[in-house]
Amino acid sequence: MRFFFGWWIVFVMSAVMFVTTGTFFYGFATLVDPLNEEFGWSHALIGGAFSLRSEMGGIEGPIVGYLIDRLGPRILLVTGVALVGIGFLFLSQVHAIWGLYAAVVVIALGMGATGGPVAYTAIAHWFVKKRGRATALVTLGGGASGVMAMVLAALITAYGWRTAVFVVGLAQMAICIPLALTVRRQPEDMGLAPDGESPLEDPLLAEKELGEDGSSATEEGQSIHRQGATMGQALRRSNFWFLGIAMALAGLGSMGLVVHQISYLKKSVGFSAEGAAQVATAMTIISLAGRLGFGYLSDFVDKRKLLAVAYLLMGLGILAFAGIQSAWHVVFYLALFSPGWGASITVRPVLQAECFGLRAFAGIQGLMFLISSVGSVAGPIFVGAVYDASGEYRLAFLITAVAALVAAPTVLLMSSPKPAEEAKDVIVVA
Repeated sequence: MRFFFGWWIVFVMSAVMFVTTGTFFYGFATLVDPLNEEFGWSHALIGGAFSLRSEMGGIEGPIVGYLIDRLGPRILLVTGVALVGIGFLFLSQVHAIWGLYAAVVVIALGMGATGGPVAYTAIAHWFVKKRGRATALVTLGGGASGVMAMVLAALITAYGWRTAVFVVGLAQMAICIPLALTVRRQPEDMGLAPDGESPLEDPLLAEKELGEDGSSATEEGQSIHRQGATMGQALRRSNFWFLGIAMALAGLGSMGLVVHQISYLKKSVGFSAEGAAQVATAMTIISLAGRLGFGYLSDFVDKRKLLAVAYLLMGLGILAFAGIQSAWHVVFYLALFSPGWGASITVRPVLQAECFGLRAFAGIQGLMFLISSVGSVAGPIFVGAVYDASGEYRLAFLITAVAALVAAPTVLLMSSPKPAEEAKDVIVVA
C-alpha cells in the first residue's frame, strides 16, 4: 500500500507545533516566578506579556490567513519558525520590561505562522473524510509539547532562565526549518487526491481528469478552485459570531489558568517548582486523549455538540482547579479540564471547515482568532491582577470558570451546517 504524503504533512505540522508554539505557550508559566524574582515585575505585568502574544496573534490572524490562502503554508511556516527562534534568543537578553514585551511580539508574529492557523489549513486541504482524525493527530504535537514546561523548568533550575530560553531558541530553528521546507500546499499539486484515495475514486480529481466536455484536466487553463464562504459572507452569518464568541469565553478561562497555574500551585497549594511543572505537563499529556477521542468522533458525530461538551469540561475543570486544597485534588482538575481542553483544540477547526468550506478557510479562521483574542488577552491579565490585589488566585479562577461554562450553550446556538453548493470544490477555467 502506497504511503500517502498527507500523513507526512500531519507529522511535520505536529512536530513544528511541538517544538515552537507549544514551548512558549506552556513554557511561559515557568518564567513567571523567575522574572518576578529578578526584576520585581508584578504578576499582572508579566501575564500581560503573554496576553500580548494572544493579542498579536489575533491582530495578525486575518493577515496570516489571507497569506496562507494565497501563498500556501510552506513560506509562512519557514518564516514563522525563524521568527520564533529569534524571539527566544532576544528574550534571553532582556533587562527591562519593554525588552520582554518586544521579544514576545517577535515570538507572537512567528507563532502566528507556525501554529494552528497554518496547520489546520493544510490539513483541511489534504483530508476530507478523515479530516477530524488528521486534525487530532496534528494537535498531538501541541499537546505533547507540555513536556517542554518540565524541560524548561529543569534547564532554568540548572543553568538559569536566560541560558534555558537561548538553548530553546537555537534548537527550534535547527529542527523545524528543514522540516518546514518539505511541506506542500495540497494533494492536487502532487497529482494526489485528498485522504489518499486514488484519483479515479475521488470525484474532485475524476472531474479534473475528464472535464465536463471530456477534455483532459491537465490541459492548460483548468485548475481546482476551492469553494465555500468568503470572509465577507462568513461575517454575515450568525454561526461565525456564535463560534467566535464561544472561543473568546473559553479563552478567558483557559488562558488565565495556563499562564498562572504553576505560580498558583506553588503559592496557594504548596507545590515545588518541579512538582507544579509536572502538573502542567500532565494536563497537556492527558489532553491528548481528548484530542484523539473527540477528533475521531468529529468525523461521525455533530461537531457542535462535541465542542459544547469540550467547553463544559473545561469550565468544570477550572472550578475544580480553584478548589484545590491538597496535592491529590489535582486529579479532579486533570480529569475534567485536560480532555476538554484537548477536545476543543481539535473540534473547532473541523467544525469551521464544515460550516464555511475551504475557499477562505485560513482567512475566516484568522478573523475568529481576532475575536477570541479578546478573551485570551483578558484572562492572564485579569487573573494576575486579582492575585496582585488580594494575594490569592481562587476568586479569579471561579470567575473565569463561569465564562468557560457559558461558552458551551453559546456553541449550541449555532445552526446545523447545511451542505451547500458553495462549500464544494469544483473545477473552474482559469
